[in-house]
Amino acid sequence: MKANFERGLHVHLAMLGLVVVALLSYLLWQQAMPWWQSTLIAGGVSGLLWRLQIQRLAKLESIFSRAHWQLEAMQQADFSQQIRPHFRSGQVAAFEQQLIALGEQLHHQKSRYNSQIFVIYQLIDKLNTPILVFTEESRLSYANQAFESLYRQPWQHYKGATALSLGLEETQQGWQFVSHTQGARWQLHSSYFYEQGKRHSLLVALDITKALRQKELAAWQQLIRVISHEIRNSLTPVSSLAQSLAERANSARERQALGVIEQRCQHLQHFVARYGEISKAIEPQVQQVQLHPLFTSVQDLFASQHPAQCVALDCQAQQCHCDPQLLEQVLINLVKNAIEANQTATPAGHQVLIRSYYLSPAVVIEVADEGGGFANLDNVLTPFYSTKTEGQGIGLTFSQHVIECHEGQFDVGNEQRGERVGAVIKMTLPS
Repeated sequence: MKANFERGLHVHLAMLGLVVVALLSYLLWQQAMPWWQSTLIAGGVSGLLWRLQIQRLAKLESIFSRAHWQLEAMQQADFSQQIRPHFRSGQVAAFEQQLIALGEQLHHQKSRYNSQIFVIYQLIDKLNTPILVFTEESRLSYANQAFESLYRQPWQHYKGATALSLGLEETQQGWQFVSHTQGARWQLHSSYFYEQGKRHSLLVALDITKALRQKELAAWQQLIRVISHEIRNSLTPVSSLAQSLAERANSARERQALGVIEQRCQHLQHFVARYGEISKAIEPQVQQVQLHPLFTSVQDLFASQHPAQCVALDCQAQQCHCDPQLLEQVLINLVKNAIEANQTATPAGHQVLIRSYYLSPAVVIEVADEGGGFANLDNVLTPFYSTKTEGQGIGLTFSQHVIECHEGQFDVGNEQRGERVGAVIKMTLPS
């Protein structure tokens, strides 16, 4: 191994020049042999030294070739191999050491970056908000488990799919859903990052219906509190006055009329008290609950009251985090409504289905009937709205309030079940 490439190169050049000059000078001075012999000997010695010089230049070319290969590997973020130094001192040795140091520094930075990316992806996996990563060619490369709340399938099923096939497009205003229905519920936020020299798009889908629902609920609660206060203040003296007048009435007809007034006052007070439940804050006592015993309890409750109506169970998800008493009350309300819907459509032969299944990272509980479905889906969750003759429009609103207090989601819709159409209530709760 040579200690100094430059020094050896300089020595070879000096030796070459000195030998050639010395030989030619000596031979010409002595005139011991013809000039052509002197020239031949000088040329042979010079050729030998020139060959040694060519070898040194080949060595130099080899050094730059290895350096070029190393730089290309670093450009591709491949640090599996490193060049080995061939010199201990000199400019070439310094160049080799700097190249090795650069490779180690970049390798360290890449390792640290990979560690950060790994932590970020782990964090993404644990979030309940759908997060999608697209490549530079707008193809899905990664997503978290909450992806299923958007597309009802694990993200691996769509890996490599184009953004357009997923109903997404990138415009000058940013990423957005092609479907107005999806766009009305989900708000997209996007950012970009680079991995292995390629640009990736990171999309975060935020469910804005929850925020809108909270504002709407707060407005309804304020309205209900004001109305309840005013009605109570008016009904209490009217009821008291009707009772006093009934005691002084002389005829049965007058007492009957005053009794009706008092009865209606009590009915309105009860009506207002029920709506007051919506304005109260609900604090669920959340725990791990086994769903099948809870479903069975609701099934048994209605089996004796409505023997002609079948309440079927399909419990694929076995447990979830909830308040068991509140969830049972919600299920009782929903099953009662479903049975009444079935009876309105046909007195017998219809089924109410309670089912649960996993929609990672959540559990979905559904109550479905075969009563023809909701006639007006736009207003079905509006307080005071009901299509029943004696309905008060509180059951679904209260149920929605309870589920949302569990950090869950409450959806209503219609679906085709065989030859029949029915309503389906979908409740999404933490697993």
